[in-house]
Amino acid sequence: MSYSEHFRRKILAKLEEGYSIRAVAAQFEINKNTIVEWKKRI
Repeated sequence: MSYSEHFRRKILAKLEEGYSIRAVAAQFEINKNTIVEWKKRI
């Protein structure tokens, strides 16, 4: 599945607010490894 740039930015913003990868992944129902990969790209 491909996610929009807006959605990815929203997820990364949550991490910057202090939420854990695990919590954000659960909240938005996406795999935590996906978030880890997005973080590597920034």
